[in-house]
Amino acid sequence: MPKLSDQAVERKQGRIEDAAKQLFIRQGFHATSMRNIAAHAHTSLGNLYNYYPTKEAILGSIISKYQRVIDDRLRSMFDEIQDPLSPDGLTMFAGLVKQMVNEHHDFWLLMYIDVLEFENRHFRKMFENLTKKLRRRFAKSFDELKRKGVLHEGVDPAIGFTAAYMQFFNYFIVEKLFGGNRHYGISDEQVISRLTDIYARGLLRTTNHRPPKKTTRPAARTSPSGRKRTSR
Repeated sequence: MPKLSDQAVERKQGRIEDAAKQLFIRQGFHATSMRNIAAHAHTSLGNLYNYYPTKEAILGSIISKYQRVIDDRLRSMFDEIQDPLSPDGLTMFAGLVKQMVNEHHDFWLLMYIDVLEFENRHFRKMFENLTKKLRRRFAKSFDELKRKGVLHEGVDPAIGFTAAYMQFFNYFIVEKLFGGNRHYGISDEQVISRLTDIYARGLLRTTNHRPPKKTTRPAARTSPSGRKRTSR
């Protein structure tokens, strides 16, 4: 049997992985057999095993390739953001997150399959040390905010931006994958605007803010006759 070129191997693997991905998403990982994948990829079962020893190996290869695409996409997104915690920066970033979620629908579906079937074994690295990575990526911008003294006392800008990133990401995941159908009750643009305002300004007023005083009833006094009366 002649040796296949690298390009021919890649094309064959691509057909197999595309067939497996469709089946995993449609009917679940455990309900999909290697025989199902071979039939869907229009190849023999024996030939399939020449490329992948198990269906988990197929899933791992699919996710690994997707992960490289997403990593490149995130780097490109971060390069577009100059001031990540400014209103303009957060608004732009939210729009980029929306595009990323919408354009890689299959990737996020595979992520939930991985969570259900493998306790997030393959996708875990996507979120590991996320704040540390963002702190390093935007160190110059975060240091400038601290130097200017515009942060609330005790606020870690890296944690703040991580929270904003995950909030936008989760919002669009729910809208895209779970049929959220405006689960905030407003449009995507309004959600971005409102969340940006919250992250840029905060929820609570802290300057010259005092909780309202509690009103107390007058204490009762005892009259000479032994009856209680209320002081006025």
